[in-house]
Amino acid sequence: MFSIPTSWEFASLICKFLLYFGTATIAGGSLCLWRFSDGRQKAIHFNLSYIILGALLGFQASLLNFLIQIGLINDDGFSGMFDWSMGSLLLDTQLGDVTIVRLACFTLVLISNVLFQRKVNSLTRPPDRRFYATVMAVNGATMLLLLFTFRQAGHVSVLSLTAQIAIGLHVLCMAIWVGSLCPLLVMTGILASSGDSGSLQSMMKHFGDLAIGVVLVLLLSGVLMLLQLFGSFGEVFSSAYGLSMLAKLTLVLGLLAIAGLNKFVLVPKLIDGDGGFNREGVGSLKQSIRSEIVVASLILLLTTYL
Repeated sequence: MFSIPTSWEFASLICKFLLYFGTATIAGGSLCLWRFSDGRQKAIHFNLSYIILGALLGFQASLLNFLIQIGLINDDGFSGMFDWSMGSLLLDTQLGDVTIVRLACFTLVLISNVLFQRKVNSLTRPPDRRFYATVMAVNGATMLLLLFTFRQAGHVSVLSLTAQIAIGLHVLCMAIWVGSLCPLLVMTGILASSGDSGSLQSMMKHFGDLAIGVVLVLLLSGVLMLLQLFGSFGEVFSSAYGLSMLAKLTLVLGLLAIAGLNKFVLVPKLIDGDGGFNREGVGSLKQSIRSEIVVASLILLLTTYL
């Protein structure tokens, strides 16, 4: 039922995983920079570096995936990837259009955020609101274009407009959630080391409130996709795709359970009775976020397989 990928297909899967990771870093890093940054240069520098890394990986993954598709068609070894006659033909297809848009998006994010980082490094005070608004405008517009490519590529491209919109929302919500975990972990360490217990607890509470809306849209869009992809309920249990979707749903529910533990149990325990840090609580929260990152990585791997 489950097929073992060929070497070309395996290389393509790696590229697609890096593409998802790059998209998630742009969404999550931008959100954390905008909503949860308190002006500390260390936190701003990390978030911008995180976005730059994601854009670089996304660019490389998009370009390599296009070359790999050429090699897969030619089936002529490594040199088959660089057959320009075949490449020019693929550029005129939907794959070519999607690749060009993705390369342009990641290039824009890469260049603009390098410039943003240089600006931050030259400042002697925290950036003003216009800085964050500019970062969000550039990265947000780029994310919308990237989401458009997801609804134009793969098996959903032949489905209804409803299914294509659902996949766009699904990718956006997953990117926001998954992409925010690493910045949250780093900023938790920064705030804990500075002794700012109030800011840390406030940041995690605000993220927990935001996550509720993200999860609702994530689940609703997922249900809409399932209704479009399967002709009957039995196909969910009788096909490799259906079983993979069930495995992904299980992991998402596990991620949701960890997020609930953070919001309702661990975050309230961050501050002790004297108003200071509960060091054990901080350690438990950081370990919980690490667990979320592991589960999120498995979800991205399953999504890549799908």
